[in-house]
Parts: sequence; C-alpha cells; structure tokens
Amino acid sequence: MSRRILVLLLSAVLILVAGCGGGDKKKDAKAGPFAFPTVSTDTVGEEPVIVSSTEPPTTTQSKVLHEGTGKQVGKDDMIVADLKGQVWDKGGVDLPPFVNSFKSGDLLIRPIDQVVPAWTKVLPGLKVGSRVLMVVPPADGFGDQGNSGAGIFPTDTIMFVVDIVDAFSPGTMADGKAVTVTPDASLPSVTSGKAPKITVPKVDPPKDLEKKVLLQGNGARIEAGQTVVVEYVGVLWRTGKPFDSSWTAGRHPFAARLVVTDPQTNTQGIIEGWVKGLVGQKVGSRVLLVVPPKLGYGASGNEDAGIKGTDTLVFVIDLLGTFGRAAAR
Repeated sequence: MSRRILVLLLSAVLILVAGCGGGDKKKDAKAGPFAFPTVSTDTVGEEPVIVSSTEPPTTTQSKVLHEGTGKQVGKDDMIVADLKGQVWDKGGVDLPPFVNSFKSGDLLIRPIDQVVPAWTKVLPGLKVGSRVLMVVPPADGFGDQGNSGAGIFPTDTIMFVVDIVDAFSPGTMADGKAVTVTPDASLPSVTSGKAPKITVPKVDPPKDLEKKVLLQGNGARIEAGQTVVVEYVGVLWRTGKPFDSSWTAGRHPFAARLVVTDPQTNTQGIIEGWVKGLVGQKVGSRVLLVVPPKLGYGASGNEDAGIKGTDTLVFVIDLLGTFGRAAAR
C-alpha cells in the first residue's frame, strides 16, 4: 500500500550482499549423496558457519538444531527471525551469504508466506526460540527465475539457518491491563476487545498530539529507531470512518521502524505522530493517538487513503513487540 504509515517495513527477506555468487558449476566427482551441511553452532543468536559438501537434495529438507520453549508458529504468522542464507556448494566451500542478519543486525520481520515457499512448509509448528536448518531446492526457493541480484541461479539450491525470535498471528491483541481513565468528552471513545471501534466526538479536534494508554503493558519500553509490530485501526476525525485497519480479514500485524526518515535507505518512514506517540510506551499496551495534520500527512494529505491536508487522524494501536537497534542519540 502507498500510505505513508505503511511505507516502511524492514528490508525485504533477502538483503542482497554485493559480490555474492551462485554455487560452483563445475562437477565434483567426490561429492556423494545428500547429507545435511555442517553448522558450526547450535546456539541461538550466534552466527553460524554453514558448509555443504554433497549433492543437494531434490526436496526441501530441514533439521531443528535447537528446540525453543516458546509458542508454536502458526501457518499464517508474521515471523521475526535472525537468519543466514547461502547458496549450496557441493565442493565444501563456505560461500559468502546472500543474507546475514547476524552481521547486519536487521531482523527479518515478515509474514511466513512472503518469504520463499519452503518457509511455509518448515516453520509452522516449530517453537519460538528454536534454531532450524533448511535446505531448499529451486522449486521451494526462487524457482525458475532465480535471483540475479543475489547471485542465485535458477538451478541453485539454497540453505538457511533461522533463529525464530518471535511470531505473531493475525488478530493478536495487546495483553496489557485495562487502565482506569477519567472520561474526556473532547477525545474519542474506544471499545474493548479485538478490532476496537472508535467513536469520534462531535467537537473540533485538538491542535496538538494527544495520547492515552488504554491497556498498560509490562513489556519492553519502545525506543526510537526500533521496529514495532502492532495491530491498529485508523479513522478520520472529520468523518469518524476508518481509512485503514490491520484487523481486516486477510491482513497480518504491521511492522514499522519508528523513524520519520530511514537513515539506512534515506526513504520516508512513518508519520511523526506515531514516532512521538509510541516511543516510551511499553509492549503489551493499547494506545489511543490523536494526530494533527502537522504530525500526520501534512498539507498534501494522502489521496489514496482519502486523507485531506486538514485531516486529524485517530489511531488505536496495540503494541505487540519491539525489535532491533534504537536510533543513535
């Protein structure tokens, strides 16, 4: 979607590393029948060295190297993962990775079905906290097209070591405790439970950012520059009607880095109202934000979302998780 609050996800699944190449195309008479590659460490969080030295498999193969103790991953979940990916090489060469979040520090946060097909076959049912090895032939990887930007040929088998950091199912609600607040007729009211409904009062909107904690979480405190995973609904003060909602059927929780401009990509991030309103809040909280135009889409508005340059926006945001590095101070 082109809406500004949806502009920034973490980098796409495969953070392309310049100079990475496909596997050695020369025949190796010493290579034998498929065996799993060696992985230097089973310790979650440590960068592994991955070395293959046999013929690749013809179907996707996986092995749990460390079993976590967290919740099970669902087939429709948004996954949070540390990962390293390499092209299979039957000659026992430790090829440069085409993705390595252990080095970059940028976790993969993405719906399982938006990575490669193998992930939907392997990860559901595994537990958060697990480390898993996947060996993926082209049919369950990049298919007949390969990925030329990553140096992956159409015939390349690829392999991943994935640490499952967290997972979020569609429709997950913040688990904080309800906060007793004094009713304020000048601010919108919000229903409890999942997919909350927002009722906007028939008064002029506030000129400045308003924020109110509706459920108080006890998780990590969110810092600027981190990536948050949330469920949210947004309505226009002018009409009281929703213009977007992650609670909609078929949608996943939403991930966004809390920056107005991403310094790594020099691209536009999310609206300033989200950054100012969410930094300092705790995971598990539900927060009401009333965002004036100057902290939203500004004078230009957002035509695709039906937002005018004078529109005040109202959000109810469930904070499910926060990940990654905070912005430099």
